[in-house]
Amino acid sequence: MPPVYINTGQKPVSSLSPRNPEIRTFHQSLPHYCPTPLVSLPELAQQLGIQYLLVKDESSRLGLPAFKILGASWATARAVASHVGLELKTNAGNFEGRLSLNLLAAAAQAANLVLYAATDGNHGRAVGRMAKYLGIKARIFVPSMVDEEAKSKIMSEGATVEVVNGDYDQTVVYTKLAAEKHEDRKGLLISDTALDVEDEIPQWIVEGYQTMFDEIEEQIIEATGQNGITMCVAPVGAGSLASSVVTHFERTPRSVKPAIVTVEPESAACLKASLEAGTIASVSATYTICTGMCVGTISACVWPILKDGVSIATTVSDSEVDEAIQTLQRYGIRAGPCGAASLAALRKLAKAGGTYLAPNSVVVVLCTEGERGYQFQF
Repeated sequence: MPPVYINTGQKPVSSLSPRNPEIRTFHQSLPHYCPTPLVSLPELAQQLGIQYLLVKDESSRLGLPAFKILGASWATARAVASHVGLELKTNAGNFEGRLSLNLLAAAAQAANLVLYAATDGNHGRAVGRMAKYLGIKARIFVPSMVDEEAKSKIMSEGATVEVVNGDYDQTVVYTKLAAEKHEDRKGLLISDTALDVEDEIPQWIVEGYQTMFDEIEEQIIEATGQNGITMCVAPVGAGSLASSVVTHFERTPRSVKPAIVTVEPESAACLKASLEAGTIASVSATYTICTGMCVGTISACVWPILKDGVSIATTVSDSEVDEAIQTLQRYGIRAGPCGAASLAALRKLAKAGGTYLAPNSVVVVLCTEGERGYQFQF
C-alpha cells in the first residue's frame, strides 16, 4: 500500500470534553516535573522547505525517558480514586495534586491494590513508577518480542515482569484476564488500549497527555512569536497520543486547524489500515525497532476521534527511522526509535511533494522517547 494516505473522510470531531485544568496541576505536583523543551531546528526546516520545525522533546519527562508517564500517572490517580471512593476535587474545585497523591497512596495501600499493565516498554515502566509512588505492587506483562533492556528498566521501578508468549494484542487480553482474576477485586488494570469503546481508563490515559499540549501552547509563542501551528506529527501505537493531539487542536480556537499527521511502522500500521477500510481493521504486527508502536489493533475508544480528526496517515521503514535518529542526535536530541519516527514521516511528506508542506509551514513533531538500544531484524 502507498506509504501516505490522505483521509478524505476528515471532519470536525464532535462531543469532545473541555480542557481540564486539574490535569497539569496534578502533574506539577509529581516529583521531577518541569516542561519538556520545544526545540527549533532551523537548518532542518530550511532543508525541508518550511518556516519552522519544532521538536517537542519528551526524552526526559517526570524523571523517565518517555511521555507515557503523563497518561499513566493521571489514569492511575483517577482509577485508584474511583476504586476506593475518593473524591479528587478539593476546595472550590481546585485539584491539590500532592495532597491527593498522598491520599491516594494511603487509600491504595489500605485496599491492598495491585496495578496491572500490558506494555512493550515505556507504559509499563510508567505504571511501575506510579506503583512505587503509591507504595503498592505492580505486575507488568510484556509480549515475547520485548528485549531484556526494556524488561530490566521496568523491574528497576520495583515491578514484576511476566512474559506472554504472544504479540502485543494478545498480551493486552491476557493482562486484562489476569487483573480480573486477582483476588477480591484488588487488581487494577491501567491499560492504554481499550478493548471496548466505553473503557474509562484508556480515556483517562488520553486525558493525561493534555499537559504536553498545554506546554506547547506556551512554548510556540516564545519560539515563533505567534501561536500558528500548521501541522503536528505524532507516532501511533494503540492511538492514545494521536487522539490527544486531535482533541487538543479541535477544542483550541484557531483561525486554521493544523493538519494532524500520524506515523506508524510499515510492519504495524493498524491506524492507516483502519482509515483505508473505514472501520477498525487489525493487522498482523511484526517486529520493528519502534517496539512501542508494534500494535495490531487500534484502541476502540480513540477510533471515533481518529477516523474524523486525522488528516494524513503515513508509514515508515526501520531504516528511515534509524536515519532520523542519527539526524536528531547531530542536533543534540537523543531520541529513541518511536521518538524519531515523526521526523522520518515529515521527511517522507516533503519528498512526496504536493500541498502538504509550504514555505510558511510551522510544524511540530512529537519526539516521544529518549535514546535506547535497538536491533535490526532482517
